[in-house]
Amino acid sequence: MPSEALQRCAESKGDIGSITEAVTRLNAIIGKGGDGACFVATLPRPLAVVATLNQTSAQPAGGQGAPRIFFMLPKLVVSGVPEGEGSALLEFGQWTGTTSTLKGEVGLPVTTPLAADAPFQRILLVNGGTKCATCHRQEEPHPTIPNAYVSDAFRPSLEVTLEDLEELHRLCVTAGAETARCNFIHAVFDFGDVTQGAFSPVVSTFN
Repeated sequence: MPSEALQRCAESKGDIGSITEAVTRLNAIIGKGGDGACFVATLPRPLAVVATLNQTSAQPAGGQGAPRIFFMLPKLVVSGVPEGEGSALLEFGQWTGTTSTLKGEVGLPVTTPLAADAPFQRILLVNGGTKCATCHRQEEPHPTIPNAYVSDAFRPSLEVTLEDLEELHRLCVTAGAETARCNFIHAVFDFGDVTQGAFSPVVSTFN
């Protein structure tokens, strides 16, 4: 059984179709913890995931036991990390085309209400553009959202299989571990079916 805290988070479960809707969800769970695990517990099921051990990222994986996990929602990709430096962030990519996404980022935990444009403001550079452009090519302003930018999407290298993620969950269950890392993994698996997701093959691989 999931923890009582995660069950309270899951009471806010529902579809999320945009970065703005993700902000609304994060604001709804502030009083329930406001961390990455709590947010993941609210994601709709079945939940498609892609995971990677790549640490060359603004949101690096935390090692073998804490891969970076992409949650593949129909219109939005959300990524989080169970433990380590990357666990302090949720990153968002909202599809604007076959190979491009609107980018955003939120720091964790969320303890005070976020403005609707907080994910866009967080990644802005003083002189214009975003820090995402360091890796993501073809960055351009979004045509209708102020201070928001669209750029090329990437699919990850060094992928971790769903079976490997399920093994991490099994180990957390067996050990009865109540760590932040296991709490995140429980949030992934304890609220419905999880399936192996995939990025489109036309999306470039990040190496």
